[in-house]
Amino acid sequence: MKRQSFFHWACLLVYAAGFHGWAQETLPTVGQSLVGTWVAQVAPPGGDFVPFGLGTFTTGGSYIGTSNDPTQSTHHGVWLRVGDRKFVLSTMFFTRDERGANSGIVKTRIVITLAEDLKSYEAAVERIIMDTSGRELQVISGIRGRSVRLNVETQQTPSQP
Repeated sequence: MKRQSFFHWACLLVYAAGFHGWAQETLPTVGQSLVGTWVAQVAPPGGDFVPFGLGTFTTGGSYIGTSNDPTQSTHHGVWLRVGDRKFVLSTMFFTRDERGANSGIVKTRIVITLAEDLKSYEAAVERIIMDTSGRELQVISGIRGRSVRLNVETQQTPSQP
């Protein structure tokens, strides 16, 4: 009896696992990747979009970005696909004062929606401001972002090497 019960449970688990895998495979995944370099703009809560920087997503799930703000260090982070054209990104960078001394830490939590053409995305950003020891000082929600893929461009007037 115990042997038969074990067999039934094992079959049920295999059956259920098949449904889980099937559900994952029904999501269209062709081209749904952030891998590459993106040109970013950001808008503070209630503000207009302004140029922000560049960000590169790697195949391994890492992120590295730069900002046009000289008080910010390079941004480092990790990203993950969570649904149909949906991604989450967490980043961290250091801030510096006017003398270049470390003045704080900033973390971001970002939800990204990739456009249907896969060439741009919109983002909702939450920024966590911390002191140099990592103590949370402020959380800013309502920041918006948008980015377009950086593409290879050919010269307008090619010259011979």
